[in-house]
Amino acid sequence: MVNAYNFKIDLQCPQCGAPAELDETETIIQCGFCRTSNIIHTHPFPCFFITPKQEKLSHLPVVYIPYWRFKGLEFALGPKRPAFRAIDQSYIAVDRPGLPRSLGFRSQTQRLQFIQKGIKGGFLPPSLSRRDILNQIAGGNKGKVHIGEILSLIFMPFLHDDHRVYDGLTGKATGMNSADLGIEKKAPSYRLSFTPSQCPSCGWDLAGETDSLVLHCKNCTSFWLIHEKKLNRVNTEFFGLTPKTDIFMPFWRFDLEFDHLNLSTMADLIRVANIPRVVQEEHQTRKLYFYTPAFKLNPKLFLRIAKQITVAQIDAKEAPRLTDALFHPADLPIDEGFQAMLPVLMEICANKKEAWDMLNREKIRIRSFGLVYLGFYTQGSEYIQDELGFSVLVNSLKFGRKL
Repeated sequence: MVNAYNFKIDLQCPQCGAPAELDETETIIQCGFCRTSNIIHTHPFPCFFITPKQEKLSHLPVVYIPYWRFKGLEFALGPKRPAFRAIDQSYIAVDRPGLPRSLGFRSQTQRLQFIQKGIKGGFLPPSLSRRDILNQIAGGNKGKVHIGEILSLIFMPFLHDDHRVYDGLTGKATGMNSADLGIEKKAPSYRLSFTPSQCPSCGWDLAGETDSLVLHCKNCTSFWLIHEKKLNRVNTEFFGLTPKTDIFMPFWRFDLEFDHLNLSTMADLIRVANIPRVVQEEHQTRKLYFYTPAFKLNPKLFLRIAKQITVAQIDAKEAPRLTDALFHPADLPIDEGFQAMLPVLMEICANKKEAWDMLNREKIRIRSFGLVYLGFYTQGSEYIQDELGFSVLVNSLKFGRKL
């Protein structure tokens, strides 16, 4: 089971310089002093360091060792129903025998800071790339799909004298000789930037949770996706918009193109998913859309809801104005929503073996995509969607935001 723990990050407001604290899942810094809101951009990935905590060894030089940290959902595909698990693991990013192979639990009580120029100490550059780590996590199995992941590089502090290397948090000696470190004097190349959270269309402040990748403008009713260091307008529609709606949950909607799989109309879906419904003439021409949650959930619930909404083929429409209902954060990137289509398709298809044989050689492309918000109302400990006949536990959404 995944450890539902997120690191805390210390940084400064880019506008006024006031100290701020972020959860590692957050992409927006809202300053409590100057009241500004800025979007955080990290390139090529989030890169942090932890300061040493050993006063008795503070006279020794510090060296920062890189560790990859992966947290997300894994789907293992095969000729049967997809298997899944949640992962929270770390891996040393250099080949240095004698050093701890992972961050361990001791690091979870520490606060992170973004890598920047001027950090005192030496650094070991990572020798294992992002792709190397993802392949290591998958164990060479091409049938594994990872979504919703946080993949970051964390530099842990170590101290060294002429002979030994010491853990910078615990002070314990490691099994490594300091002569084998191979230290570089400067911090790794890394870019951290900020852009104001303002509507590119009308200039109003954008609304949305700090961990959401989609923000909306209450003035011009536009929706904006944070992608590749820009705010990109995204086509957005609504379903189940009623006076009693308490919360909107976001879903990616895809128009997909297949090389082999015959799945482009509602009639195709009825046959492939073995839906107990008579194929009507209108089904032969009705365009088929595929849906995945645009937010993180436990894997089993993620697949169930994606299948249910795709099979329902909802009729979403534009909203003339925004209500006061809450917007659950869209914290699953669009490309990871697309990656989730393979396990979702396996979940939808009735003949798993035949579907796996075909999907194993299938090339899937996106013709177009959009965002659909489904309206839910609160009843006890659940959010209810009457028209589709299903509910989501309030705690499931809370847990998903920690994944």
